[in-house]
Amino acid sequence: MRFHFPLQPLLNWKRSLEEHSQMKLAEMAARLRAQEEEIERLTLKRLRYEQKLKEKFQEGIQAKEYTLYRQFGEDSRRELFSQEERRRKIIREMEGERETLVSLTKEKKILEKLKEKQFRKFKYEAEKADQKTVDEITILKRQPSMKR
Repeated sequence: MRFHFPLQPLLNWKRSLEEHSQMKLAEMAARLRAQEEEIERLTLKRLRYEQKLKEKFQEGIQAKEYTLYRQFGEDSRRELFSQEERRRKIIREMEGERETLVSLTKEKKILEKLKEKQFRKFKYEAEKADQKTVDEITILKRQPSMKR
């Protein structure tokens, strides 16, 4: 007699979904790190140009050059804002995926506990049946000796 868990295909599917969600979350985390590195790079670049503009201001700067620096400042500010918005979007996606992962994990654990419970019941019933068989054999062996 073999143990059969009728919900095994569902449990396998939940495990698969959980693994997929974990991989998706790891990929999102990598994207977030890359995005944060890009923001850091842009911030440092912007700071260097601001420092250079201050130096030029002290030395005396032409209007054309000043306009170029200001234009770069505006462009870099917009780019930084855009990168920050992408970062926030990734974080929102990660939060949603975390909730999905938690839900899948809970569902999987419920199925695993149900499987364990059914297995314990199966094992108990099998031991009970084995004991009954042993008892019957013992009774049958003793019966002939009682007739003598």
